[in-house]
Formats: sequence, structure tokens, C-alpha cells
Amino acid sequence: MMKSKEVAIASIIASLYAIAVIALPSISFLLFQVRVADSLIPLSMILGWPAILGVTIGCFVANFFAPWEHPLLVAIDSLFGSLANLTAGYLSWRLYKGIRTKANEGLALQLGCLLENITITLIVGTYLKYLLEAAFGVRIPILVSWFGVLMGSLISINLLGYSIALAVNRALFPKHR
Repeated sequence: MMKSKEVAIASIIASLYAIAVIALPSISFLLFQVRVADSLIPLSMILGWPAILGVTIGCFVANFFAPWEHPLLVAIDSLFGSLANLTAGYLSWRLYKGIRTKANEGLALQLGCLLENITITLIVGTYLKYLLEAAFGVRIPILVSWFGVLMGSLISINLLGYSIALAVNRALFPKHR
């Protein structure tokens, strides 16, 4: 069972995630996206389950504001987007926990961010191809869809998210530098 502090952290992260997506819809959806909210996913490595659940729930809520005209497409986006965040957060947390004592903190965080980027690219890039085809009737090669998500994830997760996670890690655990 989660403690009240952990519930509060999960709620804050979920709220921040949803607000960032809803406030920036033009760069948070479609093929070439820089989902700034994804910069919160690397916090999963530092904060564990509260952050993992926060980015999962935040994505689930935020994707209900997707530009898809059909409710089924919105539901698919909410379900698979949140599963992508859950998977990326969980896998990176496990990786980080396993290697942080063997590698320096910065390297462990970078490797976790890379794993998150790959996970988000493959999951979101794959289902996004079919959502775009269903919504707009355009054929999109899978490599183009993966590339669009990959480029945005490099900015949001590997650049911005890494910086945020590193700062939070140093603030919470100053001896681990």
C-alpha cells in the first residue's frame, strides 16, 4: 500500500504531466511530437512507483484531449500511451536500480533515459502509425512513425528529462554525486 507522501508525489506528477500535454497540444500529438510532459518519465528512476504511476495516470488523462475525432481512437491512444509510459518508467527504474552502484549516477540515468526513449518510440510510434491512418486516411511507413516519435523523445526524455532527473537526484541524494 502506498503511503500518503507517495500518493501525493504520484498525484503531483500525474497533474503536471496532464497539464503539460493539454497546454501544449500542437507539439504533444501527431507524428512529429515533442511531448514536453515526457520529461517527467525519467523521474521514475529516482522516485520509483509514485513517479511511474504518476506518468501513467497523467498520460491516460491527457490523451483524452487527443485530436482524434472518433472516441475509439481517443480511447486507444489513452490506453496504449499510458501503457507505454508504465513500461518505460518501470523498465528504466529496474535498470537504474541494477546499475547505479556499478556505474556513476549520470551514466545510469543516461542509460535509463535511452531505454525509456526506445520503449516510447517503439510502442507509441507503432500504434500512432495506425491511429493516423485511421483518423486521416494517410499511409505512413512504420520507420517514419518511429522516427517522428524518436526525435521528439530525444528532446523531451534524453535532454530535458535527464537534466530534471539529475537535478532531483542531486537534491534528494547529495552524497551520491
